[in-house]
Amino acid sequence: MGAVRAAEAVDADAMVDLLLFTLDGRPFAVRLGQVERVTAMAAFRPLPGAPAVVAGVINVGGRFLPVLDVRARLGMAVRSPRLDDGLVVVRLARQSVALWIDHVDGTLRQPSDSLIPADNVVPAGGYFEAVTALPGGPVFIHDLDRFLSMEEQGALDAAMARESAS
Repeated sequence: MGAVRAAEAVDADAMVDLLLFTLDGRPFAVRLGQVERVTAMAAFRPLPGAPAVVAGVINVGGRFLPVLDVRARLGMAVRSPRLDDGLVVVRLARQSVALWIDHVDGTLRQPSDSLIPADNVVPAGGYFEAVTALPGGPVFIHDLDRFLSMEEQGALDAAMARESAS
């Protein structure tokens, strides 16, 4: 548990800032503090040797970032990018990546005690940290540091190293 999350657990009045986004009509969120920027979809190219959840690589502000296909990770139907899709650049523990999403719905400030650990809602919690309730239903909050397995991270590191060497 990170220092911010530990502090939230102690302070019942703490608030959590989230960036809400949609995939196939379903709401999801990431912690706003991990978001570097939101940008429109742009062409990305394949990244040979990368794990299947990596759709490709893109140049964002002079940095080459892997584009992670959240649909593929969650077992949703994989599709081609659309002009109205978006990218959310987020900071993971080891690097920045771009999450490929349908669109951003905005930001939300929630009391930290409204977050239910994902392990209490779905078996093993999967790739989620927590769940919170909104009037339209539950919103799953991604645990971005669990998005890639150690093996996938290793394969991605190797693919990015080959990309930067070429």
